Amino acid sequence: MLGAMAGALDRLAAAGTAILAVAGDAAAAAAAAAAGAALVDLGEAGAAAIAAFRASHPGILVCAACETADITGDPMLALRTGAILACADPEAAGRAQVPADRLLVTVEPARLTAVRAAGYATLVDLRDEPGPDAGTLATAAIGGWLGATMVRTAHPRQTRRAVDMASSIRGIRPPARTVRGLG
Repeated sequence: MLGAMAGALDRLAAAGTAILAVAGDAAAAAAAAAAGAALVDLGEAGAAAIAAFRASHPGILVCAACETADITGDPMLALRTGAILACADPEAAGRAQVPADRLLVTVEPARLTAVRAAGYATLVDLRDEPGPDAGTLATAAIGGWLGATMVRTAHPRQTRRAVDMASSIRGIRPPARTVRGLG
């Protein structure tokens, strides 16, 4: 897989804010993909589980602590396999020996613009939020508005809708349907 991820973050960013869904098992990962997730976090899943998911969901990237993952939080694994390295903050990204086009930095929305200006792909992490409440969805929408590369969530359907709405309001995505001005 070495080198296979080069440019993957650029492709994701060009498509707008992607949804990285936290999934505890293959069924949750499949549901997340159906809900609009472009990536799934399978945590500690092994190579066989990742291969099975990829066979039934081609094109969906997998985040895991495994040799065959597309995204990992382990710098040595990322160097060895060519996976994207998810960093805890910009300082960790600066210390990483992984090429810049394979770095993903976790960031609070307030720092998103500065981290993007530094040339990093960005991740707004909502996985510890209690549910798809108004505050969580507003954070996702703000992340999308500010150009986050991706948002990690346990609630992909609601988060996808919030990010899409922000993109439509901003004018970078056409609305799903228009109802004003038709009569």
